[in-house]
Formats: sequence, structure tokens, C-alpha cells
Amino acid sequence: MIKTQSANSPWRKSLCAATLSVIAGLVLPAAAVGHHGSNSNPDLYLAENLLVLEGEISRILWRNPHPRLMLSVVGDDGAEADWELEMSGSINGLIANGLNSDFVQIGERVRAAGVVSRRDPTSIGLLHLLLPSGEEYVNGNRETLWSEERLQTRRRPTDPAAVTAAEESADGIFRVWGRRTSPRPVPEAYADLLTAHGRELASRFHAPRDNPELECRTGIPTHMFDPVPMEITDGGDRIHIHTEEYNVRRVVYLTEDRPEPVPTNVGYSTGRWEGDTLVVETTHIDWPYFDPYGTPQSDRMSYVETFRVADDDSRLDYTIVATDPVMFTAPVELERAWRWQPGLQMVENFDCVADWGDSD
Repeated sequence: MIKTQSANSPWRKSLCAATLSVIAGLVLPAAAVGHHGSNSNPDLYLAENLLVLEGEISRILWRNPHPRLMLSVVGDDGAEADWELEMSGSINGLIANGLNSDFVQIGERVRAAGVVSRRDPTSIGLLHLLLPSGEEYVNGNRETLWSEERLQTRRRPTDPAAVTAAEESADGIFRVWGRRTSPRPVPEAYADLLTAHGRELASRFHAPRDNPELECRTGIPTHMFDPVPMEITDGGDRIHIHTEEYNVRRVVYLTEDRPEPVPTNVGYSTGRWEGDTLVVETTHIDWPYFDPYGTPQSDRMSYVETFRVADDDSRLDYTIVATDPVMFTAPVELERAWRWQPGLQMVENFDCVADWGDSD
């Protein structure tokens, strides 16, 4: 069964397979909100209408960047089709909130509602899933569509022993930092600083085709604004920065005894201490985007970052100043912070696959 409805109206009509192209052809204004983690991001999904599907779960891909379910659906014309149901968030975050891959089983009949993907007209961003138990999985804070019984997900309590160990081992910036305290930067904040060449390249970016996060790839500075934990460790003559999403690892060299620069997706970083503030300078960046929204950067981009623990020890304050004479007419300065959440554990293996074919 296949139905569609306005996101804010009652059911409108049933659709057969022949009419699905009408839904897939809807065009919404582009908006740079969220990133690949949001299943209502209009850059990636036709977010005006909800598509309702009813069928049997035929496959489960419990992998990052997002878990996916395959649903076998019989249309009004009797034809069988496979639909991908893409869940929001990483498996790391879902597991931390008590949701594992066994919340639904292959062979179970379910009802699903979501928004059609701009990159694949047979894939939806899953917003609602009615399970055989009568419970309804809901993405985010939306109201349920069909059931009065919402599938409960609760963040697992932190181990008190891990909290104590983290508090005892924390040393300035060296610890595991929690989620960010502010949203990602948006292109509107610096679009007026783009050069003519920068504006031209930005206009060519088409998120469903070009967003590298859909292919399990990222680079600097995007990963520094992801809503995931980050660990900073002291390596003596170098500092290691590890962000959980996409398992990105950076090395910051503190002495002259260091290797020659090699261009990479996170660049080549050197650092120095100014009191209790770590200052990091990064060059040799081999990554085309300044953000997840297609703002370009060139190989002449350089960054100056600062890391400092707040006076009350509650967060890590961070600034990054970007200078790119090819793409920007002036430096761009951004700020963010990470919460101090003692006892939070890093997930070492992000285990990311781009599509079903990569899962075997």
C-alpha cells in the first residue's frame, strides 16, 4: 500500500506505482539546514509531502552513516517494489539511546511514513514506523501518526565508575568532550565574503549528488562541527584529535621534529601553547568544501584554530579562522564549543558504508 499526504493535512489519496513520479518530481526551495543527519532536510528530501508505505521488512543494514531498512511493498497494481527506509542519526547515537537493530525483524509487516529522497526516488527519509507490536517509532519530537504507544528510547545511564575515572584523568583539553553546544555554521553567515569564483562553484553544488558525507567522506573543517564526541590526547611532541563521526583523526605537531607536509583531507597541523590555550595552524588541505553545503575551499586555504577550557571547566571553547584568497575576500571566523560530559565513551569504529552493495 502506498499513500501520500501533505505534511500538515489529512490523507489525500492513494497512489499506484505509475503516479510515484509525481511525488519524486516535486521541487522545494533549497535550504541549508542540518546535514546528512536530518531526514527532513529539503536539500536532500522532498520534505513537503509524507509518503506512506505498507509492506514487509526484507533486509536490515545497521551501518553508518545512517541505518537503513528495505521494505517490500505491493502497489495497487499488484506490482512488488523495494523501498529503502533511511533512519536519521548514526547507529552510535541510536544505540546510546537504547535502540538496537533488533527493534524490527526481517519478515515483519510494518507501516512507514517519510519523505522521498532527492537522490533516489525509491528511498525515503523515515519519520514514522508502526511496528507489529503496535508501538510506533518516531524520528525526533514529532507526534505519532497511528498509535498511542510510542516506541520508547532512553539514553543509557552513564557508568558512575567511568565518570569518576574521567574526572580523575581529565587534564586541561585532554579528555573526551561531548556534543556541541551550538548549531553548525550556515553559508548565509559568510556567503557575502565569497569571491566571484567561489560563488560560481557554490552555485554548482547539488547536495543529492555532491554531498561527500553520502559516500562516508569528510574533511576539515566540516568534521569539527559535527554533533559528535571528540577526544583530545597528549602524545608528548604531538597532540591527537579524534572525532567520532567518520572516525577522523588529526595529528598536531608541537616540535620541529616532524614529517614533511603532505596534503590530506584534514591538512597538516602544527601547534603551540599560549598559556592554557592551544593554537593550531593548518595548511596543505586537500578537501574541496568548507562546509557540508557546498561552500568551496581551495588548496590555498589555511586555518588558525584555538582550543581553551572554560574557566568553570564545563566546556571546551573553540574558534577557527579560515583564510582562502581564492574563494573568500576576507577571513571567516567561526566559534563553537563542546560540553564536558565525564564518563562519555568514544566509539572507535564508525563502520560506515555508502550503500547496500558495500555491506557484504
